[in-house]
Amino acid sequence: MVDKSTIDPGSIDDGRVENEGMRRRFAAQAIIDKLLRQQGVHPRRTRLARFLGRSPLGGNALGWYRGAQGELAVGALLAQLPPEWAVFHGLPVGVNGWDIDHVVVGPCGVVTINTKQHRGAAVRVIGEDVTVGDRAVPYLEHAAFEGERIDTLLRAYLDFAVPIHPALAFVGPKGFVCAGPKNAVTVLDAADLVSWLTDLPRVLAPLERFQVIALLDDPASWAETVPVGTGDGLMERFTVLDNQMRSARLQRLVLAPLEVVIGLGVSAYLAVNLGVVLVGAISSSGR
Repeated sequence: MVDKSTIDPGSIDDGRVENEGMRRRFAAQAIIDKLLRQQGVHPRRTRLARFLGRSPLGGNALGWYRGAQGELAVGALLAQLPPEWAVFHGLPVGVNGWDIDHVVVGPCGVVTINTKQHRGAAVRVIGEDVTVGDRAVPYLEHAAFEGERIDTLLRAYLDFAVPIHPALAFVGPKGFVCAGPKNAVTVLDAADLVSWLTDLPRVLAPLERFQVIALLDDPASWAETVPVGTGDGLMERFTVLDNQMRSARLQRLVLAPLEVVIGLGVSAYLAVNLGVVLVGAISSSGR
């Protein structure tokens, strides 16, 4: 049970919550850490590779890179919430390194947010079926699982009921269609996330809300040992990698017209020379 004596009564009136535990973790910290660890064993690009605009990412790191972009985008949106809301990032659920991208505590209760970035892709949600483009994905099951894990934790330590709202947020979809019967997981475009959160019914009293925050903020509440610190240096290193990705993309755009010109030139050269060869062959055969 959370010790109510550890909660500062003065912070209840003005919405303040001390940020000394799990709340110190920034958005995408866990996935950025995994990404940079993999990059650490990947050979650096050669000068030629950099000139050609080759990606600096190694192996299967592109998925982690895009995932980090999505979580950072949602983290920036959640930072717009009023002070009475508390936002957590990368909370572990104790299953094979699985973590919840974002957990938000507010007057509505607790919201777990599974973030997916599929920029430019069409997203369709028909009942319990989710497709991205033409591919079926199990995102609803994952989001529901995360909500269940948080619910289990809160029931074990708190003597009052806390509403749980599992959500699945898509970053930058080209089109978004949601139809059919509603399910336990709310699926939405990340751009609508903050307005949806603030419109949810207010059910938690301030003291209850702070008890929930204190429980989630305590590293001892979680099954896995995770870094509580702010991940010093991680964001800076990711920014360097992100700049390298942007530079590589720009370099490819710069070289693309040149490649077309070179390609046309080579084609013209081959056509002319092939024509000369054919003419010579025909002339020889006619003699």
